[in-house]
Amino acid sequence: MAAKYEVVLSPAAWREIRELRTMQDRDDLADALGKELIDGPNVRSAWSFKIGEVRYTAVPLTFRGWVAIYRELTQKELDRVADERPKRRVESSGFLVFDLLPPHTAFAVAPHSEMF
Repeated sequence: MAAKYEVVLSPAAWREIRELRTMQDRDDLADALGKELIDGPNVRSAWSFKIGEVRYTAVPLTFRGWVAIYRELTQKELDRVADERPKRRVESSGFLVFDLLPPHTAFAVAPHSEMF
């Protein structure tokens, strides 16, 4: 059985989810986030990096090639989740999904891009 964990979404992650066209896509993405951040099939392709004292991880999801960028929730953040959701059990670990990157974002032309 896979480990259970909390998933908290940042405003940037919510923005990407709201742009999905169907409820089925939203459900499929939620399912991937709930199962693949720890034991997913692409966990060996995950990339970890540090910003300041915080370690982030980027992992490809099975949902349409999207990538989740996330970090572990602190105990203080988990306590806050428990306070905000008093009628349900809160898991002992969790992740803040900082951003969700659809595959097409890898091809966006940026100001300093040498593309074309």
